[in-house]
Amino acid sequence: MRALALHALDWSGWAAYIPILIILGITSHVAGWPGIGPDGKHLQITSDVRILLMVIGRLTSLSMFILAWRLIERKGLRDMLFGHSLKLWRPLIRGLSVGGGGIALIVLGMMGSGSLHLTWQTGSIPSHSVLTLVGLLISSALLSPLAEEIESRGYLFQNLARGWGIPVATIITALVFAARHLQNPNASLLGIINIALISIALTLGMLRQRSLWYAIGWHIAWNFPILFVFGVPNSGYSLQVFGVAGASIFSPTLSGVTWLTGGDFGPEGSIITTAIILLQILAVWMIPRSAS
Repeated sequence: MRALALHALDWSGWAAYIPILIILGITSHVAGWPGIGPDGKHLQITSDVRILLMVIGRLTSLSMFILAWRLIERKGLRDMLFGHSLKLWRPLIRGLSVGGGGIALIVLGMMGSGSLHLTWQTGSIPSHSVLTLVGLLISSALLSPLAEEIESRGYLFQNLARGWGIPVATIITALVFAARHLQNPNASLLGIINIALISIALTLGMLRQRSLWYAIGWHIAWNFPILFVFGVPNSGYSLQVFGVAGASIFSPTLSGVTWLTGGDFGPEGSIITTAIILLQILAVWMIPRSAS
């Protein structure tokens, strides 16, 4: 129950409220950033401010769960399969390969069905948006995978597995992981189901490889190309929302029914993703557990 309560605190946003308030208070007072909005009372939340809030939120979550693991659970990082060893590059590379290969197959499937058309990006982002782009890259391709995996398959799953066993812990972790994406923009039923299936695939992969780095690598190789290579939304968040639409290698055009294209939620809302993730679950299930 401690693990679920900590997740609820993080999910509510209150965990990041104090550091956000302190940092924005300092920057607004010292540097005049962010500025005051048209109403003359509230801070103006621009794209770069929104990215800063995301980065602060991810860093807060990451710190909170690691500190709780060490101080409340009194365990080392190796106990959440987040150890430090020269051998860790192996599960990390495997995760990167499976995650990147999965999204590549999904995109190819969408292109083959005619629901996605990619052209070389001809646009560019304005110079004043470079900071926003860097922040988005750090947040989506590094901090989010680290924070979400430590929160879910690290802290939550390991605690639940000790008390209720691996099968129950796997299902509950998947439900919590999917539920946390309900607050994302343009969330769809199929998208949430696919997020739960992704959680199961990552948990099985972590257990087979005996390393949380597998799930982190998978997550990185999934998030980065969705936004910055193919330019499609990632769990409801798009480059356009942050004013950096020209930052991807390709420019996408979607056509057809939402259950095939994923709509504004992105490829995670596509039935093609359902098929690919189910295949990954089956493949990972059949792989013998790693001894490393």
